[in-house]
Amino acid sequence: MLVSLREIQFTDVDLLLKWENNPDNWQISDTVAPFSRKQIEGFVNQQQSLKDNTQQRFIVCLDGQPIGCIDLFEYDESASKAGVGVLIAQKKDRNKGYASVALNLLIDKCRNELNVVHLFCNIYKENKTSIRLFENCGFQFVDERKLDGKPVNYYELKND
Repeated sequence: MLVSLREIQFTDVDLLLKWENNPDNWQISDTVAPFSRKQIEGFVNQQQSLKDNTQQRFIVCLDGQPIGCIDLFEYDESASKAGVGVLIAQKKDRNKGYASVALNLLIDKCRNELNVVHLFCNIYKENKTSIRLFENCGFQFVDERKLDGKPVNYYELKND
């Protein structure tokens, strides 16, 4: 089983619409209302570039088939810093190590291609699976914060 990352493509619109509008995923993504097809098409059509949009999404593939996505967001070029979030879309594909491989691939891409030195994530305290994922990939707990009024654990990975 080979996990890989690829850039998003227009052919991903239906898949992204399904993933983004699945209420089961909203609790980890801060989504509060469904996205329209037009919104997803606009996102996919915009240039996926950290420098231009302060965010970039990659599709996580298993043996070439999309199973999720991993995002860089809130890119700060002057600090060489970005947030990271990962979603393995289907429950049947979770807890098999795919997110860990995808996150490590993204960390390598940040170091070797994107010049992102510091990564961070905010994880809701009750999301023990994500906490374990990020800790196992080298992220360190910094402090507890509030995100939309809910307590989150703030983690950082420093590559310097």
